[in-house]
This record gives sequence, C-alpha cells and structure tokens, in this order.
Amino acid sequence: MNLAPLWALIPGRPGVPLAKVGGFPEPTGLLNWPVCAQCGEPQQFLFQLPHTPGKLDLSPFGSVHVFQCQNPETVCFRWDADSGANATVAVRPGAPRVEGAPSKRVPQAEWPLNFAPAQEDTAALSVDVNEATDAQLEALDRALDAAPESKVGGVPGWLNGDAAPMCCEEPMRFVAQLSAMPFGLEFGDAGRGYLFRCTQACEQPFRFLTQGA
Repeated sequence: MNLAPLWALIPGRPGVPLAKVGGFPEPTGLLNWPVCAQCGEPQQFLFQLPHTPGKLDLSPFGSVHVFQCQNPETVCFRWDADSGANATVAVRPGAPRVEGAPSKRVPQAEWPLNFAPAQEDTAALSVDVNEATDAQLEALDRALDAAPESKVGGVPGWLNGDAAPMCCEEPMRFVAQLSAMPFGLEFGDAGRGYLFRCTQACEQPFRFLTQGA
C-alpha cells in the first residue's frame, strides 16, 4: 500500500485564515465577481482557499475562489469544467476588494476550514476503472472509504471515473477536493467538487468540476 501524505479539510474549525466555504468571498487582492457564460447571471460563491506555505502552494496567487451558476430559471452545465457555468478566480496579493455584481441568491452558510494531516492509498485511488481487476476495484472502494472526502493534495477520489481536465494540451494538476456534505453544496447527490491547476503559465490557471454520487 502506497500511503501518500495530504491535508484533510476539516469543516467548522478555524485555523487557516481565509480558508472557508460559503459566506462572502474574502480575497487577498482584486477579485472580479464572475458571471455565467451560459445565462449571463452572477455566479454563486462556493469556497476559497489561500496560499498556505507548506500545505497549499498557489504562488504567485494569494488565493483561489470557486463560483458556480445556481440560476433556478436555467439549466446551465454547472458541473462541467469547460462550460463557463462555474468559475475559478485566482487572486494576486494586493489591496483586498471585490468588483462586480454578486449573486442575488442567499449566500451559502459559512464554514471555516482547517487543514489536518492525513493519508490515502494513492495507488488504489489511481487505478483505471476501465481496465481494473475485481481485486483492484475492491481496493479502490476501500481507499475511497478511507481517504478524506475533502482534502488538499493527494489524488482525486472520483465518484464517476477519471474526468481530469486538460489545459495547454496537458492534463491539469489536482489541487483540492470538496465534498458537498456537510456544507449543503449543490454537487448532485452527495457529490464532490474537484479543483485543478494548469501546469503552464496559463491565463486561466484553475478549473473546477463536480461529480454526483
């Protein structure tokens, strides 16, 4: 078993400044509130993670903020990394301020986050389910049960198969994973959200997608 170190995201325990789910974004510099590319409405703020030396390297950015379209009058593809119905806003350090119209929906309940040391079975979680043996699939199920549902680092705990996005003709690097529960996020039935980063100096360095259980 190949146990890789990572950081579990623990809800409701303040400890990492600016790490949180819900409420109103608290950027480390200028944040432009995103709108949905499909319906044109302001997106709903979901969560933010700060650059945290030794735990989460976002440099040269000070924080990354994740949004999602939750317009009840449309059926925007908010789960898809490339649809424009969700947004990842990387903020460079500077004078904190938010520009643009926020969503008119009631903000998500605010949860502070803390980072706790954790481990997971990287080899079992990385298996190709299309080519895996029965034994490997059983090991995958055990590894998913044992790994943190919300985390920074490690490998994605996919619910519906590998869907890692591509950018600059290369697979993007996994950054973090957030479970819909207990936060009440709309990721499908007990779903998860996955944050990735381009390996190049890209104009849109981060992408986000969700999968339902």
